[in-house]
This record gives sequence, structure tokens and C-alpha cells, in this order.
Amino acid sequence: MWLNDNQRRAVEELYKEMYYPLSAYARSALNDRSLAEEAVQDTFRIACAKADSFLSSPNPKGWLLNTLKNVISNAIRSRAYLNSIVVSSLDFDENVISGEAVAPDVDFIYSDLTDNEDYKLLKKIALNDYSMLEAAQELGISVEACKKRVQRAKKKLKKRLEEKF
Repeated sequence: MWLNDNQRRAVEELYKEMYYPLSAYARSALNDRSLAEEAVQDTFRIACAKADSFLSSPNPKGWLLNTLKNVISNAIRSRAYLNSIVVSSLDFDENVISGEAVAPDVDFIYSDLTDNEDYKLLKKIALNDYSMLEAAQELGISVEACKKRVQRAKKKLKKRLEEKF
């Protein structure tokens, strides 16, 4: 994924121009600031990986938007799949007390993960709607380190969910 100087400059210019409009679009589609940020970053990662076709496109901005739409669709599909796994894994009949449903205690179900700092970070971002920047600042780490820790936690949680089924 090495870009020559001309490609790098072109991608940087498009990044500066398109980051905020793409972020706004992704945020409205995903209703989650951190997922939207991740989707836009994935879009530009794909653009860099396919720099030749991306930059030779007659409409690079449209190429970015179409790629973002595909990234968003994949994120929504993946989220729905993981949600269905979690919901189907929980036995709600045991969580009903006198006709009222009781929300399952996710920390108890995944207690072996709850001591993990990366899991706690993932919870902040997923459940408390922290942005990567806010979480990184709270922990005193860089945004890139924060993203890597969240990625690691997602991977570990996904592995655990797949092992259960």
C-alpha cells in the first residue's frame, strides 16, 4: 500500500476536503460517532489500497462516497449479526421475574473479560457513546493506541461469541 508522492498529495487533499462530509454522512447512517469515524477511516484505507483505480476514477469524491456506503452496509450487517448472536445466546425465560423482563448482566456473562482494560474501554465506547478521542484522553493514551485497544477487544469478544456457538 505504498503511495508515490503524487498519490499521497492527492489522497491528503481529498482527505482534508471530504473527511467531515463523509463523517457526517456516516454518523447519520450509523447513529454512532465512533463507528462513523471508523467507517470513514476504513474508507480511506481502502482508497489508499486501491489508489490507482481510486485516483484515476472520473469522480474520486463519488468513489469515496460509494466506498463509504459499502463500508457502512458491512458495519450494519456485522453489528446485526453479532447482536443476533448475543440475543439468541441469552435465555430470556430465566430472566423473567413476575412478568417483568430483567436485562441480562453482560458483565456477569463475560466475567472473564471484565477485568480486561481493553474490554472496559470497548464498553465505554459502545455503551457510553465515548468518541475515540474522549476515551484516549481519559486514559492518557494516543488515539491510535485507543483504536488498537478497541480493535483488540472487539476481536477477543467476537472470538468468545463464536466459541459459544
